Order: sequence, then C-alpha cells, then structure tokens
Amino acid sequence: MAAIATTGSPLRQALRLREYRLLLGTQLAVGLTQPLLFFTQGWYVTIAAPEGKAVIYLGALGASRGLAFLTYVLFGGTFADRFPRRRVLIVSQFVSLVMTVTIGMLLLVPAVRDGEGWLLPLMIGLFATFGLVQGQDGPTRTSMLRDVVPEALLSSALSLFFMIVSAALLLAAPFSGWSLEHLGVGATYLISATGPAVILLCALPMNSAGSAADPDAHHESVWENLLGGLDVLAKQPAVRWTVLLTWLSTAAGLSVMGVLIGAWVKDILHLGASGWGTLALFWGVGSVISTTYLMTRPSLRHRGWLFLGACGGLGAAVLGFSLTRTVPIAFAFNALAGVTFMVMNTVGVGIVQAMVPNRVLGRVTGLLLLGGGLMQVTGLLVGLLAAAAGIERTYTIAALVIITASTLVTLRQRPLRELD
Repeated sequence: MAAIATTGSPLRQALRLREYRLLLGTQLAVGLTQPLLFFTQGWYVTIAAPEGKAVIYLGALGASRGLAFLTYVLFGGTFADRFPRRRVLIVSQFVSLVMTVTIGMLLLVPAVRDGEGWLLPLMIGLFATFGLVQGQDGPTRTSMLRDVVPEALLSSALSLFFMIVSAALLLAAPFSGWSLEHLGVGATYLISATGPAVILLCALPMNSAGSAADPDAHHESVWENLLGGLDVLAKQPAVRWTVLLTWLSTAAGLSVMGVLIGAWVKDILHLGASGWGTLALFWGVGSVISTTYLMTRPSLRHRGWLFLGACGGLGAAVLGFSLTRTVPIAFAFNALAGVTFMVMNTVGVGIVQAMVPNRVLGRVTGLLLLGGGLMQVTGLLVGLLAAAAGIERTYTIAALVIITASTLVTLRQRPLRELD
C-alpha cells in the first residue's frame, strides 16, 4: 500500500491514494449504469406481461435474479479471498460486458421487445445473469477497500464509496425513465454496457489486490473456505446479528420498494416510466444526504444503535409509503427509505470491515450481501401475496415485519446494541 501524507482530514488522506481513486471510479460506473439495468428489466417485464399479471412476472424476475445471486454470492466472496481480487474483478466484468451487450441486442428485436409467447420467460431467465454478476462484483470490490485504504481512514473512505452510488442515482434514475420512454428498452440496456467497460478501464491499471488475501486458502477446498466465513458469524454475535438483520430488512423492504415498485408506480400512483425515475430520484437524494453525513464523521460512534435505528427507520418509511396515495408524500417517504437503507447498509458494512480479518473479509461480505438475493427471491412470494391479498396490504405487511424484527433484536442482542 502506498504511503500517504498524514495531514488533512481522513477523507482527504484517502483521496490522495491513486488506487482508492480508481476504486471510486468503478463505484461511479456501477452507480450510473446498474440502475439502467434494474429499471429496464423491471419496466420491460411490466409492459410485456399479460394484462393483470405484472406483479407475478415481476416477482418471477426478482426470484430468478435472486436465486442466481444466492447460488453464487457465497462462492463469489470465497473467490475474492482465494484469488487476487483485482484479477477476479477483471474477469467478472469482462463476462458482464459480453452478457449485457448480448441481451441488449436481443431487446432490439420486435418480437422479444413485445414479450411474445415464450420470449418473455426466456428474457427473465437471461436477466437472471445480472444476479451472477452482482454475486461476484459486490464482495470483490467492497473487500478491495481494505486492500487500498489504511484502517485509520476506512470509515470516511467507506462512506464516500457508498455515497458515490447514491449521488450517481440522482442522474441515473431520471435518465433511466427518459431513456426508456424515448430510446426504448433495447437502447437503454445497451447504454448500461458502458458500466463494465469503465470498470475494466479502472481495474486494469491498478496495482493493489494483486495477491490473494488468504494465501492459505488453496490448501483447503472451496467449501472449506466458505465454512471459514460462517465460523466468523458463529464466534462474533455482533457480526452475526448485523448480517441477519440486514438480510431480513433488505428482503422485506426492498422486495416491495424494489421488485414490486413498477406495479405500484403504474397501478397505485398512476405514473409512467418518467414518474418511476423521479420517485427513484428521491431515494437517491435521501441516500446522498445520509452518506454525506456519515462521510463527514472522522469516526462513527455508537455504531450498534445507529445500525439498529436505521433498520427500524426503514420499516417506518415503508409503512408511511404504503399508507399514502398522494404523490409528493409518497416521494418524501421514498426519500426517507433511501436515508435509512443507506445508513443501514453503510454502517453494516463498516461493522463487518472493522471486526472481520482481511483474509476472510470477502466471505463475510458475501454473507452480508446475501440480503440482496433474498430480497429478489422474496419478490416472488410478495408478488404472489400481492396478487392474492392486494399490493397495498402487502406493502404494509412488509413494513411491520421490519419494525417487529428490529425491535426484537434491539431488545435481545446486547453485543450489537452496545457496539461502539
């Protein structure tokens, strides 16, 4: 790791590191282009699904991506420890570039664009490859922070790392809506291919993460490597409950605020693709506000309470969103959801980064990120629930699940509650 000056704020010191700046470049590419993939996939399924079946097909979309993510993410985290992280990042992003261009070209075909016959299920299956990419990219790039930033600077560096994605969403969300309405799903999907291309341009000149974080991992099987990450959860209750509550909050909250949001925008708020983009813009504003605050703190105090409060706050935001039909108020609650989710995510990753040795960090980060896959799999269940009981009631149930779980963990788990 390159030596840096010890003057200035921790964030300024981190920004003097060339490797950290390149890693931020990869994060900016993700923040600007992954929303294009997410919105395009969701909007394509919403408009191509048979009348009255959108919530079921959206649930199937989320489940297919989630199952792919869940199947792979633990191994993705293991590979991020077993092999040089820079090399893993380059290989995964090259594969992502090829896949994105191929799917985008298919979406330019009229029959595919209209989801005729078996083509809609086929495209949902192809969209599932997005889960595989996330399953490798998330643990790899997040773990690389420990390779490029000294521990004393990690808190501020981590907050800026996540703030980049939040800030990028302010541009990506409205552009996604505009592009879908004016350029179409195929062109919008192809534009998103610039993401993996830029990540490759940032990763190729990097010097850090050129050797395996766990050199001894080759002496064991991949399965034994994976069990090493689970062993950390068994021995450290604060890490364990950070991971478990992140899983539940993400699965319940984002299954409705993410997977089903296209149907809510269209059927409840009576907005189009541009309205969806504007709604997401408010999520981005909330995320930027929270991560900017965290970024300006030289060190975070009372991280346990901050994490637990953010989880409960996410449930409250989803509850408020589910109860209003007024568009400006819905946008405001979506912004609050962005604030609380980003605090939960950033502080949760910070807890893991601070408490887990670097040699197993990829594996434990992969476990933490399982919540994203669980969210998408849960999307199928909430899609079926929404079809049977109504989408409004489904949102309220999800909110109450988060609030109840957060309250119980706060009351019963002292190691997490008292974590400074």
